[in-house]
Amino acid sequence: MDALDLGARLAQLLATGRRVSTYKLATLDALLQHCLENPVGPEAGLRVPIPALAERVVEAYWPQVRVYGEHGVLRQVQHTRPGAVTIPSIVHDLQREARARKLSTPAQLRQADPARWSAAVDRIALTLARQPVFRLQRTGGREPGAPFLYDDSWLHDDVSRSVLAQRDWAVDLFPGVPAALARVSPLLQPVVQQWWVDDVQRHNAAELDVPDLHAFLFGADRTAVARLAPGLREFQGNRCFYCDQRLGARVHVDHVLPWSGVPLDGARNLVAVDPRCNGDKLATLPAVQHVRDLLARPEADLQALAAPLRWPVDTDRVRGAATGVYRAATAGSPLWRAPGLYDFFDGHLAW
Repeated sequence: MDALDLGARLAQLLATGRRVSTYKLATLDALLQHCLENPVGPEAGLRVPIPALAERVVEAYWPQVRVYGEHGVLRQVQHTRPGAVTIPSIVHDLQREARARKLSTPAQLRQADPARWSAAVDRIALTLARQPVFRLQRTGGREPGAPFLYDDSWLHDDVSRSVLAQRDWAVDLFPGVPAALARVSPLLQPVVQQWWVDDVQRHNAAELDVPDLHAFLFGADRTAVARLAPGLREFQGNRCFYCDQRLGARVHVDHVLPWSGVPLDGARNLVAVDPRCNGDKLATLPAVQHVRDLLARPEADLQALAAPLRWPVDTDRVRGAATGVYRAATAGSPLWRAPGLYDFFDGHLAW
């Protein structure tokens, strides 16, 4: 399957379709992330559990349900009755519970209160099945779509839990679709994010500054990950992960696989670095050797570092995402090695 054709078809469908909430965009973003983190062969299909999409949707909305200055919590749905339960309101309740427990991230809450987490994910998964998963291949309304991602003929607005259980709460991507989605993800994600910003502007009456809004909706929570700085500094022998120079008083925590493309906060993806390296790397893909070094760090040591903070390590997700991201990269792409120094991707992975 041609990845660019698939991406163009998705983009055209979303651009011409009717969106009364950001749910479709959140679901597509979750689907892209799932395909990146679960790489398969170019002609293979992939079973995608809807609860797995729901967990990624929680992660996407988590930073967005904070108060945005004088505007309060931003609306993500065009029309809702007062007190209506929406996906963002469920995520907002989870976030309030996390704050009450002095936790920062959804992964921390998942570890601290798995029953509450599972109940919320279950409610969101049902909403996804009845709305965006059912409508993702449709332009709007009730007109039938031509399925090109997965068979949605058994889904509808009121699909029951029993029917979902018979289908293992999952959709099966057609052969070739998972690899194509992973490959087109770096091109499609920025488009999805821009539409998301546009939709949030439309759903809220006040004028919102676009650059500030984009950073608010999709930026990494630097304050939260900074809590790992002391442990990472000690774990790395007080040396920068990238340049191996001694760390000074100022230490940054960096996502080795850039947050903008792979929003993974697991300790496996986090390193202590000096400000110069962090400021030069920005959102560039790192050299393959950096990823090898990242994945080679002992699991037990990372677990020991993360456990006191109830922080996930997420080795499997990071390893899968690394494979997916670099499979999607074009041979010859520049990969950041050090300030002012780049490698050129040769298309080979070795981890």
